[in-house]
Amino acid sequence: MKLINNRFYFDFNATSPLDERVITHLQAGDFPFANPASLHSSGREARKAIQDVSSYLLNLFQLQSTHEVLFHSGASEGINAFFKGVAFDAFKNKKKLSFIFSSVDHAAVFQLESYLKTLGHDVYFFTPDSNGDLASLKWKELDELLEKIYLSQSEDSIYMNWTWVNNETGVVWSLDEVLKLKTKYKCFVHVDAVQSVGKIRHWNILLQELDAYTYSAHKFGALKGIGFTLLHKSCPWFPLIHGGSQQDGKRAGTENALSVQSIKWALTHFEESFNYDELEKAKKTIEDSLLTLVKEKGEIIAHRSLSRNANTIFLLVRGVKAEVLQAAFDMSGVELSTGSACSSGVIKENRVLMSMGHTAEESRQALRFSFSPFMTQSDAIKFVEKITSVLKKFV
Repeated sequence: MKLINNRFYFDFNATSPLDERVITHLQAGDFPFANPASLHSSGREARKAIQDVSSYLLNLFQLQSTHEVLFHSGASEGINAFFKGVAFDAFKNKKKLSFIFSSVDHAAVFQLESYLKTLGHDVYFFTPDSNGDLASLKWKELDELLEKIYLSQSEDSIYMNWTWVNNETGVVWSLDEVLKLKTKYKCFVHVDAVQSVGKIRHWNILLQELDAYTYSAHKFGALKGIGFTLLHKSCPWFPLIHGGSQQDGKRAGTENALSVQSIKWALTHFEESFNYDELEKAKKTIEDSLLTLVKEKGEIIAHRSLSRNANTIFLLVRGVKAEVLQAAFDMSGVELSTGSACSSGVIKENRVLMSMGHTAEESRQALRFSFSPFMTQSDAIKFVEKITSVLKKFV
């Protein structure tokens, strides 16, 4: 068990520490520094490094023949660029689009509503059930919503976001299921794949038919400020950032060859060392101990979901505010969160929990444990001891 800064770090869904392979390469200092657009030898070396990572990613995700790689600063930019780009282009051409989002999508998606409506487009939201799933009735509601929009819209005018793995609950939505919707209603599907790497069994098996997959590299141990979108070659893309012809005109700005390389360094570690079964077993050990400890005093959000990832536990302790629990854990050397870390540290009602049927009060009583993808069973046993020593004072 490796502690981070001599503390227990259980906030991997917010950001991951630098992967050991990234650290090794950075310490060696052997990486290209020049502008990849420059024609001199150093520039060509930087360009080759970026092209190498692009080829690596397309091979890793088995999208060589259908997709291309677009590098950006991370998923927030990638998501904004995808949806705002098509929305503004349609606005210029006096065309109306329909955008389909989920009530439990990340804020980078959810908060696009006002911008898209300002440009004259329609925005629709669908909600999961109390387990975070789109089962039976909820699936029927989504299907009916898409059918209604499809029958009233022109071709190529429906854009949908699909959160593959929810960053707060850990609930996993099937790519096969959203492909059925795409096939039936001819919509463009953007997949928020940010929380997939090292947290589900087949994290690198993607469907060629879906239009775009967006990632943030700092979620899996690469450098911050870099991300990428795997974009289908037939999918429209309109640049959000102008000023140069980099990346075939899709995103202006000097590419960051070093950060791009860190993506490959980190992902090769997952390819070689990630053990899903070990991680799932370790999480179950912690989860079982928590359920035994809190009993009727609390619950694990989405515990009965049809599919969840292997590193996330969202624990609700009734009658105790999350900020109180978080402070207690922090003083005991344990770092975790109360949900998404993209809210400037403000603890307020949790939109995701409320959309799943929890009250506003309950939504402020949940803590998220998100563990290292490389957590082992022996780690979990030590983690249980530490977590229990803090939590037992409140239950």
